[in-house]
Amino acid sequence: MFRIGEFSKIAQVSASLLRYYDDIGLFSPIHSDRDTGYRYYSVEQLSQLNRILALKGLGLALDQIKRLMVDEVSPEEIRGMFSLRKAQIEQTLQVEAARLRAVESRLQQLEREEDFQDDDVVLKALPAQTFLSLRRHFQGLEQALAVINQMTMAVTQQIAAKSLERFAAVIHSELYEDQDWDLEFGFYLKQSLDLTVPLPNGMVMDVRKLDPVEMAVTAVRYGGPENGHLCYSAIGTWAEKHQYELVGPGREVFIVPPKPGHEDEMVVEIQFPVKAH
Repeated sequence: MFRIGEFSKIAQVSASLLRYYDDIGLFSPIHSDRDTGYRYYSVEQLSQLNRILALKGLGLALDQIKRLMVDEVSPEEIRGMFSLRKAQIEQTLQVEAARLRAVESRLQQLEREEDFQDDDVVLKALPAQTFLSLRRHFQGLEQALAVINQMTMAVTQQIAAKSLERFAAVIHSELYEDQDWDLEFGFYLKQSLDLTVPLPNGMVMDVRKLDPVEMAVTAVRYGGPENGHLCYSAIGTWAEKHQYELVGPGREVFIVPPKPGHEDEMVVEIQFPVKAH
């Protein structure tokens, strides 16, 4: 057996924490000397202590840990809890990283506010397009990306790559909101095809024609959606300066499409139909 100081070194846990766990009845020494008050521990207790520390590291309260220790939670159960907690932390990190990128993008816009150049924006005509697409309401970016991944897998399995041109989105929402986006995602086709493509979620993509656009103001976005406001602001600035009015749904054409985990590598051309005032 080891006295508390020795055991604290072996377990790499502070002696004060061992005393506290003993006081609350969570982890007690194998023997306490009534005369001296010395606490004695055994290496056989390390597994119990490691369970407690693992559960504490997962964010559980001490009263929750105490109940779990009574039930003798197994390493496999702790591993499952760890996997769940890891996924939660990774999700939080992704959300916070996206938030920081959005702030950085807004700061960039502030810093370059006076440096807008007309060549950031191009006015051009858009040809008619055969569009294999799906339109629905999305509650946020995560849901939209999940459906995009389903669409990409389903389409590439059923249609030869040589028949596909670009992945694109038509923005039907009249207002910008943080959720409930009315979007139409799909693929421009190089030829007219009469087909439908079912998706695992039960929805079906079908083919329609996108009318040609005589004039569209366009700008290219590099990176994830958090950079979109830079292009939209450039388009709005150019349109107001040159006295054009935005008309009809905007489009986003993916020059480099989104890939899971690499959304910040996207390159997207944003297009807005316009007419002269």
